[in-house]
Amino acid sequence: MSRINITINSRIYTVVANEDEAYLKRLCDYVNEKVKLVISEGTHVMGEKPLVLAALNICDEYFKLLDSSMPMENMSEIISKNKQLESEIRDLKKDNLSAEEKIEELKADNELTEKILDEAEEKIKFLEGQVSTMENRLKKQRGEFAIREKELLDMLDSK
Repeated sequence: MSRINITINSRIYTVVANEDEAYLKRLCDYVNEKVKLVISEGTHVMGEKPLVLAALNICDEYFKLLDSSMPMENMSEIISKNKQLESEIRDLKKDNLSAEEKIEELKADNELTEKILDEAEEKIKFLEGQVSTMENRLKKQRGEFAIREKELLDMLDSK
C-alpha cells in the first residue's frame, strides 16, 4: 500500500492505494489539469465547484471511452478472464510455495545423505586399511609357513 500526499487545486489530500507513487502523482496531475481547464473556462467558479466539474468531465471522458472502445459483452468476458487468471495465479503461487517447501525437504535429505556417504567412505577407508593389514599378516604367515614346511620336509628327508 502506498500512502502519499497529493495536492489538487491547492489542497493537500492523503491517498492510500495499492498503486505506486508515480502512478498516483500522474493521476493527480491529470485531475489538476482538468481543474485548471474548468477554472479557465468558467467565471466565478470557486470552492468545490471546480473539483466537481473536473470530476464530471473526467467521468464523461471515461464513459465515452468505454462506449467507443469496447462493447459491454467484451468487458464482461475480460472481467471473467481476469478472474480466471487471478485464480490461476493464486494456484501457481500455492504450487510454487509447495515446490519451494519440497526443495527445502530435498536439500535437508541431500545433506543427510551426503553425511551418511561421508561416514561410509571413512568406514570403507578404515576397512581397506584393515584388509591391507590382514593381507600383509597373511603373506607373513604364509612365508613363515613355507619356511616351517621346508624345515619339516628337510627333516623328513634327512631321516
